[in-house]
Amino acid sequence: METAEDRLARARAALEGVQRRVGTTRDRWSAPTLPLAAMLDQLLPEGLRRGRVVAVEGSTALLLSLVAAASAAGSWTAVVGMPSLGVVAAARRGLDLDRLASVPHPGAQAPAVAGACVDGMDVVVLGPRLALSDADRRRLASRARERGAVILSAGPWPGAHVSLAVTGSRWHGLGAGDGRLRGRDLMVEVRGRQSGGTRLVTLPFDADAPARRPAQMPAVRVLGGAA
Repeated sequence: METAEDRLARARAALEGVQRRVGTTRDRWSAPTLPLAAMLDQLLPEGLRRGRVVAVEGSTALLLSLVAAASAAGSWTAVVGMPSLGVVAAARRGLDLDRLASVPHPGAQAPAVAGACVDGMDVVVLGPRLALSDADRRRLASRARERGAVILSAGPWPGAHVSLAVTGSRWHGLGAGDGRLRGRDLMVEVRGRQSGGTRLVTLPFDADAPARRPAQMPAVRVLGGAA
């Protein structure tokens, strides 16, 4: 019977195989920022900076959109502890599924799995209910800073460099009982650790983000984790 340690070892081996195939080394991490969609510079004026933690509350679509431009430009992304995240949603938001790895159920091994992903990936998305203590989060943040990775947390993260909280939305596109929803405006509270203040941004958000490859989408790499 496969143990949690066996599954963790298998996940690590799979990540190492990915790194060998694509040549993910520290040399590729020389640029201080990763690409970011133009509309999102209202939220992150300094861009998606390596070594930082960004917490996103209230919108998985916004979380994915933060990754999309970097993914399309060739960055690798790992998603840990988000079993409900589907490939269609990821593709519609612009992620390159060929460069996306998922560990949906890391269980009690979440700190080790997340750490392995931070070591080898450009962007690591962490789900909201992972078994991470505050000490685990501090270690992961320090590791991301050393390795040049970006951590995106789907939920609060104590000490995050930037926290984005969606507080409301307004849909548009419907007429007087007809038409279709074409987009929405997100109201996002932006809190920066250095700025010390909170600002409110109204962000136009496309409801019909096109899928990158609707005809045939590749399978996402699902890596072993604790059940």
